[in-house]
Parts: sequence; structure tokens; C-alpha cells
Amino acid sequence: MPTTLEIRYRLRHEDEVVGYARKIGSRSHFFSRDQFWWSGIKIKHNKVDESVGLFDLDKRLLYEWDIVEYCLEDRRDRMGTFLWSSNRKEFCIVDLDEPGLEIPLEVDGLQLFQPKDLRFRAYLFQNPDLMVELGVDDE
Repeated sequence: MPTTLEIRYRLRHEDEVVGYARKIGSRSHFFSRDQFWWSGIKIKHNKVDESVGLFDLDKRLLYEWDIVEYCLEDRRDRMGTFLWSSNRKEFCIVDLDEPGLEIPLEVDGLQLFQPKDLRFRAYLFQNPDLMVELGVDDE
């Protein structure tokens, strides 16, 4: 029996999160304002952020443009953001202190981060100065 792939998205109107979407298979779409109650009623939005497929230590699903504390070598003392790496063709954590440092989320199918290694802190899209510093744009 084939497994059905589910992809989750965060929906925004400019810099405000207005809801979430789930795409199950190629034809089923569901929408929610709170990620708890889902329906087929579309939510008006103009920007979409894709889930990176990881949860943080508070069981919060993480998305591109999220700023997180992350752990390297047993210390969660670094800050980074989830961005798409055009070089790697995958989501990575881009370190905020060393923007040239792109840490993949998995290597050879091995997931590098567990929920205990990550904690959500903020949205990058609500920090325009930081976006300029990193040289990214969400348009």
C-alpha cells in the first residue's frame, strides 16, 4: 500500500501569519488558522512558507524563515534561520553569526537535529535589518 505524502505550509499576508495549509497527496488541501481545526475553506494569503519537517523542543513545527536557537556539540548556544540553499538544493540552518555557515538538516539520510536541539525564537521575515544583513528577500 503506497504511503501518502503530507506537506505543511504556513500562510502569511505580508509579515503576519494568517493560517496554515496541509497538502496530502496531489489533490487534498486543508486549511487552519491554528493548526488544530482543519477544513477545506481557503484562507486569504499572499505568501507561503514551507515546513522544514522538524519540530522544536516545544513540539512546534518549524518552517522556512524561522529563527531558532540550535545545538552543536551539546550546547544550544547558536542562533540560525531556516533558508533554502540553492547550492545544496535543500533547507539548511544558516548561522546568524557566521552567515557563510550552512548546516544541512540531514546528511546521507541521517537527521542531524532532534527536537531537543532546536527552539523557535522569532520570524526572520519580521526582522528586515537581519534579512538585509543575510542578503535574503522573501519576495
